[in-house]
Amino acid sequence: MEPDMAQLLIADKALIVIFILLICLINGALIVTQVRKPMFYQRVKLMMIISLAIGDIIFALFPLVVLARRFFEADITFMTCRLSTNTTTYMSFLIHFVYGLGLVVLAAEVFLRNRIQSIHDNNYKIISAVGASSVPWILGLIIILPLCMSKVNYESDCTNSQSLESMIGVSIFLPVSLSIVISIVLNCVHGPTLQQRQIIGTDLQPIIVSQQTVAQQENFNYNPLNSNPYPQNAAPYPPHYPYPANQQVMNQSSTVNINLNQGVSTIHVTPMNQRVEGQKLLLISIIFGLMVVPIASIALRAADIVWVDSMTETVVTQFVFWLMAARSFLTPLIMIGYSNL
Repeated sequence: MEPDMAQLLIADKALIVIFILLICLINGALIVTQVRKPMFYQRVKLMMIISLAIGDIIFALFPLVVLARRFFEADITFMTCRLSTNTTTYMSFLIHFVYGLGLVVLAAEVFLRNRIQSIHDNNYKIISAVGASSVPWILGLIIILPLCMSKVNYESDCTNSQSLESMIGVSIFLPVSLSIVISIVLNCVHGPTLQQRQIIGTDLQPIIVSQQTVAQQENFNYNPLNSNPYPQNAAPYPPHYPYPANQQVMNQSSTVNINLNQGVSTIHVTPMNQRVEGQKLLLISIIFGLMVVPIASIALRAADIVWVDSMTETVVTQFVFWLMAARSFLTPLIMIGYSNL
């Protein structure tokens, strides 16, 4: 069974317009949500989320717009070898590498947030936030661009002699695996926080409390005809607490030693929201993997796959492509809730 190419082109045109709008709107809302928070530029978490959202917007405005031109324009001579290589490199390799490492940075930030000494220098906080959010992009420019573009023959047939296994392995499988593994570790390992490592000791001297009990002896003449046998200035002993018969009342002193030096104690503080943030990051990492690994696997094994017919091949390849593109607006939707934790 052969696919209807005219109907397929109409569907592609509709989908690509919808995807471009959704990606721009959702990621734009994600960025606005972050920049409205006070001192967002001093927080690694918020700056990393903004960086990933900008990457998805670039994905919509560069590769998808170029692809839309191919769908809507009959003349595709604008698609030069260099433009095609740049589009494929960003859409198929760079954006996934950056997003996966961005999730790793977010997981590391959650773990280290309450375990390192807080720095009160605002300039240092800004530099740290900007630097940490730039790490995935810097590594992508250093690793992915040379890996995917250095062996392209721009002069003749625009072929890339670089191994597809190495490009997909480094740009997709590695960051997906790292993001999932680090998120699992974040959910399972809870090391001591900075507050838990602080030991408070009390070094107080013992307090000596002395109590002097004196039984006043008073001389008085006992008169059996007197109804009140006690002296007028003395009160009778409480009837419920009589002295034992063999106990003599005498001048005595008692000393009580209260030792408040109880050694050391540790304050246990559980990191706020670490478990919830770890679960959210694990969910995002799993969704990220499920949406980008299928197209990478099919591309990697394309020569070995035997399709039943061309319709099946078209449906499967179209599905995994749009599934990969949908990641750019689905995970940002989840990220909006994660950023508010």
